[in-house]
Amino acid sequence: MPKGIGNLKELQVLKWVNLKRSHCRVLDELALLRQLRKLGVRNLRRKHYDKFSATISELNSLRYLGIGIAYGDEAAAGFRDIVLSPPEHLRSIELSGWIGTLPAWISSLSKLAKVTLYGTRLDDDGIVLLQELPNLLLLRLWDNSYVGPKLTFRITKFPKLKELIVSDLKNLEELLFEEGALSELQMLEISRCELKSGINGAKHLPKLKKLVLGRWIYVANLDEVQKQVGEQPNRPSLEVQDPKYQKLREDYYRGTTSGGPPADEDTEDIEEIENS
Repeated sequence: MPKGIGNLKELQVLKWVNLKRSHCRVLDELALLRQLRKLGVRNLRRKHYDKFSATISELNSLRYLGIGIAYGDEAAAGFRDIVLSPPEHLRSIELSGWIGTLPAWISSLSKLAKVTLYGTRLDDDGIVLLQELPNLLLLRLWDNSYVGPKLTFRITKFPKLKELIVSDLKNLEELLFEEGALSELQMLEISRCELKSGINGAKHLPKLKKLVLGRWIYVANLDEVQKQVGEQPNRPSLEVQDPKYQKLREDYYRGTTSGGPPADEDTEDIEEIENS
């Protein structure tokens, strides 16, 4: 980051600040940018924590905060304990890095509308923190952000969630929607997952408008999912973008072909969804 950036008092967007070789005093300069509405930092390490926390507490205009934890650093293990007082009007947060669980302050962000997670390797306890957010509209779970085999959405949780995007969760085998869960969900998109136990409870999503099964997604008992979606009164659309892959995996599990797991491929960029 260039020296003297703290003099740009009217700056509103700063993404992404690489802290890999930065001294902690760089964060002192960031604290001077009181008009910032969007801030993203990457390679955050344990040595930065105290200064970073103090910096964020000064940026009362922030609406978006992106945090990338340094890979292979003890920072990941300690991030859950960081004491942070984010601006109360924060609307969007993006976290990346193997942190294992979410810090408790996440649950205090009552105005948070968008959450994006990459590689965080959360278990069910991490999801519990998110499900109580009263104004969450969009949740993106990407790149092993969740590592459990079964992701369950429970009754009355995620009360306002309208859009759920799940991609590249390598351990995930089942999505389960309990009756009364995600009552406001309109869009469900899933890709790069091997749902060997399927999508169960799709019939419990009364406001669903669109279900997208993207690239490299296998869903067991897809016919049943199609039936449940088709029987809903609001007639949501079901888009299967990679039917050849679905068929290949169906044949593999029936033992009629030797088709194996997908090869590695870079995840396509997904543009941020606005006006959720």
